[in-house]
Amino acid sequence: MPTKRDRLRQQIQRLSLEEKQVLRTWLDEQIAEDEKPPEVKPKKDREVVETKKKGLITYQSELVKCGKANCRCATDGQLHGPYWYAYRKQGKKLKSWYVGKNLELSHED
Repeated sequence: MPTKRDRLRQQIQRLSLEEKQVLRTWLDEQIAEDEKPPEVKPKKDREVVETKKKGLITYQSELVKCGKANCRCATDGQLHGPYWYAYRKQGKKLKSWYVGKNLELSHED
C-alpha cells in the first residue's frame, strides 16, 4: 500500500514544469509564514501589557479577568496580573499556555 508521501510524489511528478514552479513558490510562501511567530489578538476580558517574540513563539504579558462574579475584576474593573502567556501556531490552530508571573528568556533578547 503506497504511503501518503508516495502518493504525493506521484501527483507532483505528473505536474508540468510551470505547475511545479507555481507549487514551489506557494510552498516557499507557506513555509515563510509558518516560520514566523503568530500575531495574537487580545482575548476577551484581557488587556495586553507587553509582547515579546522568540523563534516561533509569541509571549504576551496580560492582565486578566478571572470570571468570579464578586471579584474586584468584575465589580470595579481591576484586572489580575500581569501574567505571561505563550502562543504558537500548530497547523492552522493557535495554541497557548500559561508561563507565569515572570518571563525568563535567554540574554540574547
